[in-house]
Amino acid sequence: MQIASGRTIMLSSESALRDFKAYYPGARNQVCVVRFATQPPAAFLNTEPAGVIAAYNLPANYFYLPNQFYRHKNHQLVVDALTILKGRAIDVVICASGSKEDRREPGYYDLVNSEIQKRGLEAQFRHLGVIPLPHVYALLRASTALINPSRFEGWSTTVEEAKSFGVPMILSDIDVHREQTAGSARYFGVDDPVALADHLMQAAQEAHGPIIRNVVPHQDDNVSAFAASFAATMRQAAGQDIAEPIET
Repeated sequence: MQIASGRTIMLSSESALRDFKAYYPGARNQVCVVRFATQPPAAFLNTEPAGVIAAYNLPANYFYLPNQFYRHKNHQLVVDALTILKGRAIDVVICASGSKEDRREPGYYDLVNSEIQKRGLEAQFRHLGVIPLPHVYALLRASTALINPSRFEGWSTTVEEAKSFGVPMILSDIDVHREQTAGSARYFGVDDPVALADHLMQAAQEAHGPIIRNVVPHQDDNVSAFAASFAATMRQAAGQDIAEPIET
């Protein structure tokens, strides 16, 4: 409907733009790529990570997976990787948060959770449910690394938030994750639990206690660049700017 209306289409990544061109080759709309950046509110950073970690009974070193339980988010691969690590007698804790509900596929969380229980991984895979956003930021800031095993993202909010704090990342090897991190993360195939297990093992062995991270110094510049790109796109869509499609 948006294409048929002739409206300007705003996408969040070059990866999405490639998909757009592949699936809608006849579209003649103006298309703009605007990669968003996040600015964690200062009020949400006042929560002390040590207290949050203690409240959820987490160890000093843990990996954080803040994704909703949708099938494409690929939690099962993490369960498979933990199974491999258990076979190696390596104890790694994954802390997950996010909704268990998906109206498109009721019961999916129960399927994943049943595998966790069947394999005896309750101590290794800790699901906290939906938690307050200050707790999300606290757990992210103190984590050994962020994990995002997703099979598809437009422009991952969790990755962007990890970047804002300089948190190490272990990500599925999809185009948008490569684009978003410019090769600065560890990557694994979306169907390769062995590669994920190897990354988790190596990162865990390199960890030396919790590190509480703050917002990186250049984050204001990243947010300003996003704001300028978004504003330029709005001007263009309103017919006030006839510049070429924006790619930032």
